[in-house]
Amino acid sequence: MHASSSPRQAHAIFFRSILSFLEQRELVARVRARVSAPTRFTIERPPWIGRWLPSEPVDEIETALQELGGPELNVELGRFAARQMVHHRLQPIVTAVFAVLGRSPEAIFRNLNLCFSLATRGINFAYVAGGEQGKQVVAHFRGPGTPEAAWHALRGALGHAFDVAGARGAIGAPVKLAETEAGVTVRYPVEWG
Repeated sequence: MHASSSPRQAHAIFFRSILSFLEQRELVARVRARVSAPTRFTIERPPWIGRWLPSEPVDEIETALQELGGPELNVELGRFAARQMVHHRLQPIVTAVFAVLGRSPEAIFRNLNLCFSLATRGINFAYVAGGEQGKQVVAHFRGPGTPEAAWHALRGALGHAFDVAGARGAIGAPVKLAETEAGVTVRYPVEWG
């Protein structure tokens, strides 16, 4: 499948950060044993830095990690990948967001669509600043078949907002709100003080 026909896509820098996580955790061989031949090929020959790839290799790797270490391993992956993306690609964006809106997790949460557009395609965000259910980030993963493992990796990535803002906080477990052929919508409770 070509990246352009996939409902969700990953930037090559993001994919390479996933591979770095696997290497640091010495999980490459264990993950390779659990994924399809096309994903093994992509692991062995990752795309060039400027390329986009379909979400299937990322989905398969995250699913394998979920099998190996449960949701928390994907949370760790997400945080690691977010840290790599901010360091390698997003730092000017984060600096500009803080310059305009102040240094806070809320400034990042209000600009997730901008920040994530440089790492992924096909995930849209809304930040809800309050209400009956408190502060929350709502994410919509485009297309059918998004594995639950991806929700947990995103939870970890969202947690990196606290790191870059210099704040303490927590991202709650993902809650599925809706799932259709168009995609799945997931809510993440957020809190900080």
